[in-house]
Amino acid sequence: MRIAIDLQSAQCESRFRGIGRYSLSLACAMVREAASRGHELYIVLNGKFPETIPVLRNAFTGLIGQDRILVFTCPPNTSGMTDGGGWRSRAAQLVREEFFGNLQPDVIHLSSLFEGWGDEANTGIGSGLRNLPTAVTLYDLIPHVMSDIYLADPGYREFYMSKLAALKRSDFMLAISDYSRREAIAELDIPEEHVVSISAAISSDFAPVTLDAESANQLLAKYDITSPFVLYVPGGFDPRKNFDRLIDAYAALPAQLRANLQLVIGSKLPDGMRQVLTDKAASAGLTERELRLTDYLSEDDLVALYGLCRLSVFPSLYEGFGLPALEAMACGAPVIASQTSSLPEVIGREDALFDPLSVPDMTRELMRALTDKQFLAGLRKHCLEFAKNFSWERSAVLALDGLEAAFGGKTKARSTCDAVIEGDRYETIQTHLQQNSPATPQASDKAFVRSSLDANNKVVRRVNGERQLFVDISELVMRDAKSGIQRVVRSILLQLLKHPPRGYRVEPVYTPDGLGLQYANKFIARYLGEPDEHVQDVPVTFGAGDVFVGLDLTAHLFPAINETLWHMRMTGVQIHYVVYDLTPLMDTRWHSVGMTTAFTHWIDGLSNAADSLLCISEAVALDVSRWYAEQRQGLGRVPAIRHFHLGADIGSSAPTWGVPVDATAVLAALRSRPSFLMVGTIEPRKGYAQVLDAFDALWAKNADVHLVIVGKAGWHMETIIERILQHPKLGRDLFWLEGISDEYLEQVYGASSALIAASEYEGFGLPLIEAAQHHLPIIARDIPVFREVAGQHAYWFNGLDGSKLVEALEAWLDLLREGSVPESGGMPWLTWSQSTAQLLEQIGLRADSPEASNSACPDSIPSR
Repeated sequence: MRIAIDLQSAQCESRFRGIGRYSLSLACAMVREAASRGHELYIVLNGKFPETIPVLRNAFTGLIGQDRILVFTCPPNTSGMTDGGGWRSRAAQLVREEFFGNLQPDVIHLSSLFEGWGDEANTGIGSGLRNLPTAVTLYDLIPHVMSDIYLADPGYREFYMSKLAALKRSDFMLAISDYSRREAIAELDIPEEHVVSISAAISSDFAPVTLDAESANQLLAKYDITSPFVLYVPGGFDPRKNFDRLIDAYAALPAQLRANLQLVIGSKLPDGMRQVLTDKAASAGLTERELRLTDYLSEDDLVALYGLCRLSVFPSLYEGFGLPALEAMACGAPVIASQTSSLPEVIGREDALFDPLSVPDMTRELMRALTDKQFLAGLRKHCLEFAKNFSWERSAVLALDGLEAAFGGKTKARSTCDAVIEGDRYETIQTHLQQNSPATPQASDKAFVRSSLDANNKVVRRVNGERQLFVDISELVMRDAKSGIQRVVRSILLQLLKHPPRGYRVEPVYTPDGLGLQYANKFIARYLGEPDEHVQDVPVTFGAGDVFVGLDLTAHLFPAINETLWHMRMTGVQIHYVVYDLTPLMDTRWHSVGMTTAFTHWIDGLSNAADSLLCISEAVALDVSRWYAEQRQGLGRVPAIRHFHLGADIGSSAPTWGVPVDATAVLAALRSRPSFLMVGTIEPRKGYAQVLDAFDALWAKNADVHLVIVGKAGWHMETIIERILQHPKLGRDLFWLEGISDEYLEQVYGASSALIAASEYEGFGLPLIEAAQHHLPIIARDIPVFREVAGQHAYWFNGLDGSKLVEALEAWLDLLREGSVPESGGMPWLTWSQSTAQLLEQIGLRADSPEASNSACPDSIPSR
């Protein structure tokens, strides 16, 4: 069978309660058991809780392929408490059911139906358009049975009753106790064959622990426990938890017995509850010392306190199961509990039960357990042994047995799902809502429905085999540094969107913090000039055969993103990262300590995550190979190291437009005499200090030359920036054009006499090619990557001080007067289409563009 587990209860507010822990534990056990039975099982999550997705992916690591963890999308602002959200909520349920219908499961296991009142969970059954075979975990019917307490609020009552009606429409129920099963049959008139008890269990972490005396004393002192104690872990503070009667019953114990005891209530306290319980204890005659309220307990502390208590008591009036009682038993605590609801089947011993409505009966049981040593010892032994009867493996077996009996014998239940992946289901949903919903939607509501359907169709198409090429553009999405790297990212991204590789859907993605990836839908809408206000960014769904390309520079996201990359790699996603340069690792003068540290985490992380590193030049590839060989010998695995070349046709790089009002005067000045151009961010390695020194020397000799700088201010350059801004020739012979458009830069290239490329280190040298396109002569520092790009088409210089550059510039000016400077016009260069084709070929994909066949790819460079 194809089983889809809707696990939203492990994402929404219920994840902080027993329901969330139960749902996740049962799902993990069902995954293990389903594999042995040959079932095809999917975990389905809600994209509105992105922070929970990496956590849940971790929980299923080694149990299920990451491609079996799917994320659906639905319209926002749908919680039951949201005013005016009725239409959106109903639309969201239809969208969710469309997603499941297209997935075509034999059965949907809804881990918790009663969700979505105070959060964005989206659950429902038979909302109007789909007939989906559904089984629901039934925890309890507490609000229905105790409606005077729990359904007093009219809004919540309407919400709950709608969920109760949906529950009755379910095909099958998995009750967490025999009591819950019997109650469903009696209260809801459910046929006996439609509900099965699967029981419950607890984490294996709940087990006896042995503490030495010092550790035990430190733990007890932490919570101001100074005597042997009776422990109540309520698992919440609902009225049914019966605090008042417990305090009264404890206060009724003989004073001499209480003198050496304390009553400890272990749980996080809601606002105001501490004072309520303290006042109640005082009114019952207990001293301040006798009642201890721990507030939040870590799991380790809770397990230890269960083992240290003299007695654990569980006086709840009603429980669907009663996990805290079982936790205490498994940790070796003797437990007495209410004789109501499901608790007798958890405790398994009749003489350890009491009437929770009778204070004298509760006092009697407390008295016996605290004074009868033989009874207490026998109870402790019984509880520890009886707790072994409960396991998640047993619950999973019972659950799958029930699902197989209910759905496995039917003729392909998934055929009733009416799958429609292609075509516009939006109109069908819209018509249904118009006919069945009194609320009037806003235009934004309708837009969100359509965008949700589109996003969900992508997920289902991936399940059915469609492959994705993920393109990481995180820096571009989050801040767009407008650096040279950003120009490359925009250029290649545009080519990929225009010409996707054959057999792949291009999906730009990003991560705000390294913890999980999201489809960059809003950014791409803006990038392509489309409306984005109703477009949603949702977590990615990936599978074997997908390809991930780290196109943007995201060293700052490491090591946080390592976990996400590991999940992708384990799924069978190929991972490739573009490497622009190793600047922060080459010289400590050029970057901050923080950037060097980030780059170290990045290069180390890539050694484990990446299948290949795609360097933008042969020089960078050699640097990367050398770095791994000389600096990271202990890493073991090293990715394949390859290279490609960047494109240079600005018109195909999504250029920016616009020129300032003074552009005409500046361009005229540049044309009037020899003007030397520098292009690049003003940062330490770019050689700006040396160039300024050289031009100051030339101007001191009355040389009639201009220097024009195109680039924004970078890091650690305050002195240089101040020098430029205070320079007496600024605006006459020295020009700083900061953050200009691509349109203006093109004109500056055309008006200049030569490009000076003075960088001490570069990954590629795109300005050299841009200069060559304008037949602009090039004066370049003699470094490997510039030689690789320009060859014999540049005039070369060496040295790091101004005098060396002065000599080179004067010699070049002599050649200019003679008409014999090296010409750049014959320099070979690629278009962005050809560059993108090279990149794709290096990762085994074929570009689907007219120029793809004209892009020769360089060979792989050995990593050692």
